[in-house]
Amino acid sequence: MIWLKKNFSEIIIHEASLLIRFIRWLIASLFILYLSSGFYSISSNEIGILQRFGKVIDDKVQPGIHYAVPWPVDRVTRVAIIFVSRIVIDDFYSASTQDSKAKIFSSLTGLDSYCITGDNNLVNVASIIQYTITNPFNYLFRSKDSEILLRSMAANTIIHCLASMPIDETLTRGKQAIAIYIKTELQKRLDNSESGLRVSFVELKDIKPPDRVERYFSDVVKARIDREKMINNAESYRNEKIPEAKANATRLLQESAGYKKEVVLRAEGEACRFKKMLAQRHKKGDSIRKIIYIETMKEILKNVEKKHIVSRNSKGETPARLKLFNTP
Repeated sequence: MIWLKKNFSEIIIHEASLLIRFIRWLIASLFILYLSSGFYSISSNEIGILQRFGKVIDDKVQPGIHYAVPWPVDRVTRVAIIFVSRIVIDDFYSASTQDSKAKIFSSLTGLDSYCITGDNNLVNVASIIQYTITNPFNYLFRSKDSEILLRSMAANTIIHCLASMPIDETLTRGKQAIAIYIKTELQKRLDNSESGLRVSFVELKDIKPPDRVERYFSDVVKARIDREKMINNAESYRNEKIPEAKANATRLLQESAGYKKEVVLRAEGEACRFKKMLAQRHKKGDSIRKIIYIETMKEILKNVEKKHIVSRNSKGETPARLKLFNTP
């Protein structure tokens, strides 16, 4: 009996020792698993933020494999920085909170949201804004909801931009300028609020007047486009005809100058010839007069088709026989 009790006690002690060893081994294994769970990886398009007991100790954990003390000591938040996100703004009420005056007005009246242009006209605007995250720390901790902040600032920027432009410029040639202004001004506001966001692209998907008056605006815009087309055609015609007229004027001036020079030279030549003949008249007397007479008659007779040669002694009477000569 004493032997049985002794053996039973030894068995219990042995079993208890084995149980303690097993528990220690289990605790050690769990502790090792706990520590090994601290390994984590950051992909190439992400930046990690490491927090220890809620305090940020590294806001730019680079891509690769890293180690952090497992929860609840350390916490790693991954933020995609290369991924391009986008929001569509076609309703300015959605940028407001549920208890805002704009939201209450929309729920009571059921009216759509419009923008007012610089000349007090209403337009509907639909825009697409693409953005990326440049500062993960600011993105996570500077604002409660970065997308709501971006939407609110974008809506305010669009309203402010259109309030300074007339309706004609807004619907026609001013769309590109509006997109550039929205991108630049929105980025300034995001930087001032330290949002950690960067606007990469702004697209004005649609700008149009309300449906009830859209047809009339289209007629006005079409008429303005036709006017611009007519003005451009007139300017093209003017630009074509003015150089042509200038060229004709230059040609006429050159021709008149050439004609003037020719006439002057001919007159000077005739005057010179006359002076020479006058000098010969003084030297030779009537002989030069006869030469002038003969040369003059030659010039005259060239234009006469029929010539009648009459005897000098006819004394005005009609001759009986006349010689008829035809000019060659």
